[in-house]
Amino acid sequence: MDLQIIAISLGLGNFVLNWGLAFYMHLVNKNKVTEDRIGKLEGDLLQKLDIQSQRLARLEQDSKHAPNDEDLKRIHKRIDDVDKAVSVLQGEFTGANKTLCLIHDYLLNKKD
Repeated sequence: MDLQIIAISLGLGNFVLNWGLAFYMHLVNKNKVTEDRIGKLEGDLLQKLDIQSQRLARLEQDSKHAPNDEDLKRIHKRIDDVDKAVSVLQGEFTGANKTLCLIHDYLLNKKD
């Protein structure tokens, strides 16, 4: 009877130990896979972050050469000056066109 109890105890101990070891291996493998995934995601994130920081550096460098508010004010003033000059020229050409029409009309309707 003592041998049966010892055999059953050893069998039960072996069963519990095997299942405990299997559960431990499951947790270790699950943890390893999770760490691998996190490591891969971290690497991808760092690579994207490097790309974004390079793009940002290029934008900051290019923005140094962009016109500022004072430059835009000067450009706007010069465009206004050109608009005024074109308006004056338009008026002069309208007057010259009327004069040419009068000369043309006079020459066509001139009676000899």
